[in-house]
Amino acid sequence: MSKYPCELIEDLIPLYIEDDVSDATKKIVEEHISECENCKSLVHEYSNDELKIEDFKEDLPEAKTFKKWMKKLKVWGVVAGMVALIAFITIGLLGYKIGEDAENGVITLKTIVKTLEKEGLSLEKDKSKSLDEYDLSGVKPSIYTVEDSKDTLLIYVFDSFREKQKILDETDKYNNYFSMEEFKYHAKNSLIVFIPNEIPENEEEFKAIENKLNLISETTFKYLNNGKERVYKGESENWEGTFTMEYYENWFKDEEGTKYDSYNTKYPMIKYKGADLDEVGTIDFEYETINGGGQSTGLTIDKDGYVKAGGSSGNGTILSEDNEITFIIKWNGKEERIVLKAQ
Repeated sequence: MSKYPCELIEDLIPLYIEDDVSDATKKIVEEHISECENCKSLVHEYSNDELKIEDFKEDLPEAKTFKKWMKKLKVWGVVAGMVALIAFITIGLLGYKIGEDAENGVITLKTIVKTLEKEGLSLEKDKSKSLDEYDLSGVKPSIYTVEDSKDTLLIYVFDSFREKQKILDETDKYNNYFSMEEFKYHAKNSLIVFIPNEIPENEEEFKAIENKLNLISETTFKYLNNGKERVYKGESENWEGTFTMEYYENWFKDEEGTKYDSYNTKYPMIKYKGADLDEVGTIDFEYETINGGGQSTGLTIDKDGYVKAGGSSGNGTILSEDNEITFIIKWNGKEERIVLKAQ
């Protein structure tokens, strides 16, 4: 019996199919699916899906950097997996290009530590580790142990966003987004890295580390990055549509002027309104926004009538409350369109 829970493997499968995992993670997935028929069938199902994410149309500074990040989004399932497995695949992607807030200035170590502790993460200064081991071009982190464990939290505070950007662009450190050995989070001019003492080997250990990482991720997004959520809804004759966007925007000023940076994660979902769920069959789904869109084929409906249409994530222009979103749904030779508006 596999020592890793199906919930973890299911969210790693899209990455595994895209060959976007380390050899160690690949081995974990293959060992699990050799023993689990459900996860094995999921591999087959995902392998047959055709998914596409269209590029954002960028006219903002650093557009090339934004597009570089969009290349990571090969399939919606990858992002959906990262969200569902927020701790393990880490939404440390959040805020890679966060700027210094034009009004509030740079974030401080004291603010980061107090915010994490206020939200329930107990930290204790660790003086046993060598700062040189974690040096980033002369910037050394503050090192903490996390709660009653040997897990480590590194907090790097750079003098400015530009300094942070330059240093991280020039280093290979912390560049493996899907590593289970370290999990990174970005907040303005800071970098937070969680390093578990040991990679968990059973579901109970995974649950323990997941709670910590969820707490760090949610606190970083909501409080350190001033994260927000916007929901768009609409319906047609046979379908209801929901489009949830979690996002943040930061503006900052320096000697070179004002700069804008943002990050958003989008989750489209549809629900069938009829009672004949068994007759729906497979569904082709597409959505369109002013900034681009995406599509997926071969989707199936669950017992409650819902269809999770994946998700996408990246930097780029944030949809406004006035923007409309169009869903195009095809099934059984039928087609319906839904226009969604912000609630």
